[in-house]
Amino acid sequence: MLDVERAQVLAFRLCRHHLAQRLTSRSMMQAVAACGVQETPLRTANLALHARVAGVTLAKIDRALQQDKTLLTIWAMRGAPYVVPTREAAIFTAGALPGREDSWRTSFGGWATSLSGRDASLSALAQQAAKAARQVLDGRQLPVEDLRQEIAERMPEIRGLARPDGAHADLPEPLFRAVGQLGVVCIADTRKMTDAIVARTDQWLREPLPSLDQDTARAELLRRYLRCYGPSTPQAFAAWTLRSVADARAAFEAIESELVRVRAGRSAEWLLAADVDALTSPVEPTGVRLLPTQDPYLQQRDRERLLPDREQRRRLWRPVGGPGLVLVDGKPAGTWTSRREGKSLNVIVEQFHGISRPERLAISDEVDSIASLRGAERTTLAIKA
Repeated sequence: MLDVERAQVLAFRLCRHHLAQRLTSRSMMQAVAACGVQETPLRTANLALHARVAGVTLAKIDRALQQDKTLLTIWAMRGAPYVVPTREAAIFTAGALPGREDSWRTSFGGWATSLSGRDASLSALAQQAAKAARQVLDGRQLPVEDLRQEIAERMPEIRGLARPDGAHADLPEPLFRAVGQLGVVCIADTRKMTDAIVARTDQWLREPLPSLDQDTARAELLRRYLRCYGPSTPQAFAAWTLRSVADARAAFEAIESELVRVRAGRSAEWLLAADVDALTSPVEPTGVRLLPTQDPYLQQRDRERLLPDREQRRRLWRPVGGPGLVLVDGKPAGTWTSRREGKSLNVIVEQFHGISRPERLAISDEVDSIASLRGAERTTLAIKA
């Protein structure tokens, strides 16, 4: 069994997330195709793309999403909105769907108990919600909240549900997310300050979404996962997709012939055999990157591998309103937050350790480079201990 060090694993992941060296300006699709780019909070995908691709602008991103429609914003892993390549959307939608009823229960969380007394299975309820969404959105586009309400009104099966703690809507949120994962609904516009605008995917694209059967899509999603987060385990893949561990193990078994075991620290984990050379000889990362909260690189489930210090993990991964991560030559240097005031973007970096003067200058240059993505004309930077 091959033994690998923590530094090798992180360098490998940085390369596969295109964070070791930026891609050229024409390679935005390659960056998105790696493992998708989460779009929550709204418009943070722009910052994730900027960290990976040279010369990214709002105009280029909007053209890909709004005009060429080579990129699509749709509900994918864990039911979160993701920007994905349109032609490969099924990998991230059908591939992210639960494959078994126990997996649907995992995906639905507390709502699974509330829905357990209904005549239909959770997967059947998701199909009914998808049918209602097709009807509601036929020839129209709606704010997300309006669509949720209209679907709920067309589903007598879910009336009178006891809401789990923290739930505020009549339509169970996991049921709504599943409609997106089924490929029926996409996000047409996130440029509004409040609710995103959604559309029927086939009508938005003016053609059916390219499809894959679920087993094929799930297998390819696992390959993408291992290329970006390997070496890893079924348990971590289950958490990344929000499916049951048994369902995740079935996905690993489906591509077992393509996998090898490696020992990373104390644990034995799985890696694509084709990635052994890349894992043992990764490219050295260079430069500064400002990763937004929910950046794909921050979705790795073994958080202690990225940040062994518990206090640093607590500062970065907060339950609500977490900051982003500053990378300097691939190493975590601190967290960052920003606020726009008029035409100024004010950025605060809270360092994990001493940041040198050259590093401060490089961080300042990086802050300047994201200003236009946030609609700002000037920036300020404060670095705190």
